[in-house]
Amino acid sequence: MSDNHLLPTMKIGMRSAVNISSDMLSALLETPALHALFDSFSEAIILCDGDARIRFLNLAAERINRLSRRQATGLANSEFFQRSALSFDDFQQAISRGATSGLAHAADGRSFIVSPQTVPTGTSEKPYILWVLRNTDSRENPGRSPRQPFSPGVESGLGDPQDNALHLSPRLSSIADTGVRAFRRRARLLLLGEPGVGKTVIARHIHRAAGWGDRPFIHVNCGSIPESLFESEMFGYERGAFTGALQGGKRGYIESAAGGTLFLDEIGEIPIHVQAKLLKFLEDSTIQSVGSALSRTVQVQVITATNKDLRSLVESGEFRADLYYRLAVLPVEIPPLRQHLEDLPVLIDILLMRINQDRQPPLHLSRGCRQRLLAYCYPGNIRELVNIFERLAVLADDEAQEHHLLPEVLGHISPLFAGAISDYPPLTPEISPGSRPEDTPPDANLKTRVQQFERQLILQAVQIQGSKRKAARHLNIDVGTLIRKLQRS
Repeated sequence: MSDNHLLPTMKIGMRSAVNISSDMLSALLETPALHALFDSFSEAIILCDGDARIRFLNLAAERINRLSRRQATGLANSEFFQRSALSFDDFQQAISRGATSGLAHAADGRSFIVSPQTVPTGTSEKPYILWVLRNTDSRENPGRSPRQPFSPGVESGLGDPQDNALHLSPRLSSIADTGVRAFRRRARLLLLGEPGVGKTVIARHIHRAAGWGDRPFIHVNCGSIPESLFESEMFGYERGAFTGALQGGKRGYIESAAGGTLFLDEIGEIPIHVQAKLLKFLEDSTIQSVGSALSRTVQVQVITATNKDLRSLVESGEFRADLYYRLAVLPVEIPPLRQHLEDLPVLIDILLMRINQDRQPPLHLSRGCRQRLLAYCYPGNIRELVNIFERLAVLADDEAQEHHLLPEVLGHISPLFAGAISDYPPLTPEISPGSRPEDTPPDANLKTRVQQFERQLILQAVQIQGSKRKAARHLNIDVGTLIRKLQRS
């Protein structure tokens, strides 16, 4: 925060605060008594030193920012804004315009007035800054439930708790920070990961953390647009362009994202005949609406995402190689939940907190239920975790028990087929004489048993995907390898 934005000397009662040195302030911040005093306040309090680094935050600030004192201390303001569970975009913009306060927003709809106050230090020292965050809802309308902001394209329900996990998981934070740095340098990001890992959440986080919170964020699910309408939906159309066209024409997704971010989800589903037109836009930032002879320039930042192997699509001729290289300037792998299960306790607590915001009596988990949740593999990733909690919120009264969980969580049946089955097979009952594949002799060695189990997984994938080529892509293996494994005797 620059010196131009510092406020007049903080007032305590009717008298001006006395100037003290930064060394004295540092010593005070080490005293347990001062910690206890600030921790007793209901308002969130954050103290920054003259170098714009976090020096202290009280318990209320820890809770709403979802950062511990140990995690936050020493962070630069900019890094703290990125890691916090709150969005400080509006606050930063307000301060840059010369305002004396601004708003920070939580993902659950709450808003906080952030009021920075100057803590005077020595004449030759940069002053400390004290931020006080007050919940606007509790101050203005006590007892009113938190507002739910209108947000186009955001589904109702519990939402994705990975939005909070981004700030608490070192692994996810590192991934998100890499994406933010690349985004600020105008690099195109390709988010890769299984369904349900939170690619959309990370894309939105990158957009906000890069300081673009006030700009458009247009989320386009490429897989949900009919092939015949894809070009007109993406690029727009002019009046009379085709039968059924609106009288005034229609602006496409790209133009709607002008000045902001265009997030193309499921990019592998784009029809091949539209890919050339999208490539031209990425090369020169120009679009041409359907039915128009004129081109116009549109400046947007593009983020794409897919759960498919685009390289395999390129090899099979379903995706243009030149478009792939335009999009994949920086491929970012989003790990499945089973690869960062250390975040599971945090995710569970976040979901319980969201459920209990509008629920009476509040929901609790029995010890057995929590242990089952912590031991499960989650082939459907965070999306499956949210689904499980939505079920618990309906079935359980005040305490969720093991019998409220789905059979696959309890280990009674195998989970649904997962996208990453090639590196994490679904849970299966222990093989017994009655369940052993009929082609596997009882005295078969380990290699034969593994081959037979592999064959079963491949056949299951072919049945679900509908073709060997799609099954091979789904299992992330070459189609020739798949056929060869099926032909083994």
